[in-house]
Amino acid sequence: MVMAGGTAASRLTGMVRAAVLGGAIGAGTMAANAFDAANTLPNFFYAILAEGVLNAVLVPQIVRAFSRGQGEEFVHRLLTLATLLLGGLTALLTLTAGFWLAAFTQDWDPDKLALGTVFAYWCLPQVFFYGLYLVWSQVLNARSIFGVVMWAPVANNLVSIVGFGVFIAAFGRYEAASKTAPDAVAAAAQTASAAAGVTQASAEWWGGGQIALLAGTATLGIVLQALILIGPLARLGLRPRWRWGFRGFGLGRAARMTGWTALSLVFSQGAMWVAIRLASAAEDAAPGQIVASNAIFTLALSIYVIPHSLVTVSLTTALFTRMSEHVQAGNMGRLRQDLSYGIMTTSAFSFLFTALLVVLALPLARLLQPGLALAEVEAITGPVVAMALGLVPLGMTLLIKRVFFALEDGRTLLALQIPMSLLFAGFSLACFWLLPPAWWVTGIGLGQTLSFLAGAILRLTSLRDRLNGIGGAELGWMHLRAGAAALLTGELGWLILSRFPGGGAASVSTAVLALALVGSLMALVYLGLLRALRVPQLTDFLSPLLTRLKSRASAAPRR
Repeated sequence: MVMAGGTAASRLTGMVRAAVLGGAIGAGTMAANAFDAANTLPNFFYAILAEGVLNAVLVPQIVRAFSRGQGEEFVHRLLTLATLLLGGLTALLTLTAGFWLAAFTQDWDPDKLALGTVFAYWCLPQVFFYGLYLVWSQVLNARSIFGVVMWAPVANNLVSIVGFGVFIAAFGRYEAASKTAPDAVAAAAQTASAAAGVTQASAEWWGGGQIALLAGTATLGIVLQALILIGPLARLGLRPRWRWGFRGFGLGRAARMTGWTALSLVFSQGAMWVAIRLASAAEDAAPGQIVASNAIFTLALSIYVIPHSLVTVSLTTALFTRMSEHVQAGNMGRLRQDLSYGIMTTSAFSFLFTALLVVLALPLARLLQPGLALAEVEAITGPVVAMALGLVPLGMTLLIKRVFFALEDGRTLLALQIPMSLLFAGFSLACFWLLPPAWWVTGIGLGQTLSFLAGAILRLTSLRDRLNGIGGAELGWMHLRAGAAALLTGELGWLILSRFPGGGAASVSTAVLALALVGSLMALVYLGLLRALRVPQLTDFLSPLLTRLKSRASAAPRR
């Protein structure tokens, strides 16, 4: 619950950050897509480090090192090696920023590409500090210290909120003239914008001060996010210090696991690269329209991962350390129990959040992005719904991946990742070829959902023999009941939401009312249906918190 609280605070401040950024540069504008592409680069490389190479290696290796009494020496040498490699990688990426920006975009004009490249020079140094944050956080996780890791991104978001707010105060809002109106109407809209003090959007608008403040703020937040972890490490007696000599401490074994994981990431991140590149082409392929392009793709992702981060990531992070300990002790029975518990608990939450996102995507987007035009808000909705359908299999694949990491079996993960990535990339390309540009990003989101579903099935099947069963009948029956509850809940929510003007997005106040009323009713109905269908996982997970709240309430002085 401490981790979930930190993640909730991080996601909440992250949404405020995104709203302020949207208020500064919009979401469907040339500058928004240029900045998004540049700021996506460090996040892309961080995903490679976080979701594969380092997460696959660090926790099991650190647990093993401490069990042999070599924990501190292993950590110091690991930090030394990681710092050197991260520094070299970051320098190389930054020097080749233009190449990477061009590789991640498609059919951009020279002005847009030039602006994105300058943004990338400012953003790519984030890779170094993302890497430090990741390494240090994994050391803390291996010592069962989780809370501060989840709370550190809040500082990053607060820095960005302040910086983007200063940008608006100093330079005004960047907005493009209307893209949907005929020339005469567009000219009138442009005149109205000028009268309102809004600067006309063009590449020439961006000077060194604007670029440094916007992109520099984004990078400064990541720097602070990493440095916050130095204090908790010092309290463990692990003040970072140089330690040379890497033989005899298990780093060779870690490197072999890293090799398999890196190959797996070539496919997983390769598919994501295809998706990002296709999304970047949507804006220029639909002149005169507001369509979901790469900036809106990123916004949709940020909304969709909120429930995933609140429950699945928090629970999986804690279980990963425990599962690694079970593997070291040779206790496959306990490993199987933790896997089953984790899947059913995360799925019980994920079904509810799937129903909520599918029904409330439009008012949620309106609330989180109050500065955007209605057309931009509507463009966010389709991708959010398509991605939300994959929340349940996403949680399953993440947890099962951690089991393979605990078993240090990267080879099997690679074999299972290949069909997932091919499905994602192939489906995205098919949508690009067959559908109009307005549907490209929604198709990409649906392709991602299908790949997670295929991955969950393949990975569960692979683990069945290895763990002497996975409780398939129990898992299937639980998912069938929870899925039925979510479906009924979603239908009820949709009927109520249809009574709101504009689908709950007519105004910010309407969105707040719709989210509060419809969301609360859906949650209560879902919990009631789970109880009626005898699905205990959600209430079992919440019971420690509810017990503590009841005890505090009973202990409170009465007047």
